[in-house]
Amino acid sequence: MSERAPIIGLLGAGNMASAMVSGWVRADAAMAERILVTDRGSGRAAGLAERLGTRHVEANADLVREADIVVLCVKPIDVERVLREVSDLITPKKTIASVAAGVGTATLETILDVDAPVFRFMPNVGVRVGAGTLAFSSGRFTNTAAEEAVLESFSLLGEVVPLEERLFDAATALSGSGPAFLGLIVEAFEDAGIVSGLTHESARRLILSTVGGTASLLTEENIACADLRRMVTSPGGTAAAGLAEMERRGVRGAIIDGVRAAMRRAGELG
Repeated sequence: MSERAPIIGLLGAGNMASAMVSGWVRADAAMAERILVTDRGSGRAAGLAERLGTRHVEANADLVREADIVVLCVKPIDVERVLREVSDLITPKKTIASVAAGVGTATLETILDVDAPVFRFMPNVGVRVGAGTLAFSSGRFTNTAAEEAVLESFSLLGEVVPLEERLFDAATALSGSGPAFLGLIVEAFEDAGIVSGLTHESARRLILSTVGGTASLLTEENIACADLRRMVTSPGGTAAAGLAEMERRGVRGAIIDGVRAAMRRAGELG
């Protein structure tokens, strides 16, 4: 890896690739000129180039030749095909960063058959606004320079959480799919506000502010969730009544079962 800022090339221009590019350009507009994106003719890479100023590259091989960090953003089923297409161009001086769900670094290394640094990330859609959560693990052939470069780039997208790779299915379920789950929960709170007489706008503002403030409180003061519940819940009060009904309806169990179902699916995708 040279001392200049690395060129980042994304193989794939789907939803996650688009979110990551948006996050990078939001963090540093000058990054756009060193972000390359390709696709299979969907027009999405060209759309990103037009909207954000990145470069649309027609062929995967051309992108890999130029990029220092090659980001694999294709569907798990397409990983082997895409990597074999460009494997002859991957050298130990290239860095591979994969966001393909369920595909381990050992699998990627076997397909590439070269001692190139391979890193695995599991980001969520929060990367679009620089507030993502990204599980992170490295393969066998990493080196300090490659790891520092890839982490410097990906840290612009949110919080990078190092994890043992055996835990990635759990991370995929919890934080990768988490925005969808939390979206459902927030939507339910919006609906609850509406049926209680609030306008949709008021209900949305109230619950989003409450969610953000609660997350900040838990993070900044390192409060356990159980302690927070006790702080808010007075005997015989409103929170006590609501929590009792939610527990009776099995809200906690439904959430745990949903995350476990997502975790099983992550394993199947691999």
